[in-house]
Amino acid sequence: MPYIKEAVMKSALVVLVADLYVLLSLSGCSVAMALHGNPEPNFKAFEVGSSRQQVEIQLGKPVASQPLGEGKKKDSYRFEMGNSPNGHRAVLNFYIDLATFGIWELPGTIIEAMMGHDEETRITYDANDRVVAIEGYTPPEPTGALKEAIETQEKVGQPAPTQNSDGPK
Repeated sequence: MPYIKEAVMKSALVVLVADLYVLLSLSGCSVAMALHGNPEPNFKAFEVGSSRQQVEIQLGKPVASQPLGEGKKKDSYRFEMGNSPNGHRAVLNFYIDLATFGIWELPGTIIEAMMGHDEETRITYDANDRVVAIEGYTPPEPTGALKEAIETQEKVGQPAPTQNSDGPK
């Protein structure tokens, strides 16, 4: 009899561990979460003088609108930054899942769930639905190595210098 009780306890423990393993590995898919997100708006696609349509292509529909008089209107836009779909992050999560036999799913899912943060930008339009002012969140200017890389890329993308009768310019 004691052997049967011990065997039942061992099999119950194995079933419990297997259930926990399946539950943790299926609790949330960090790979899928990395592939699905909200693309960040391109703030260079609009500026003062741009149309409402150009703004809404990037920021979506406003969450609030406030009339200011003289046909002006201030709209508030909310959007998520830092959670763009990322195939590289998904592949990394997948390989870590394989290497850890699914144990990575719990911390990976928590990390993916914490990606991104909400921001708000307020834009004032004139009577013709043209941007008059932009307030609130705007992305910071690039610095350091990122700034150098952008400048180099812009130089490469520029047309080659032209030659005139005096020689190369």
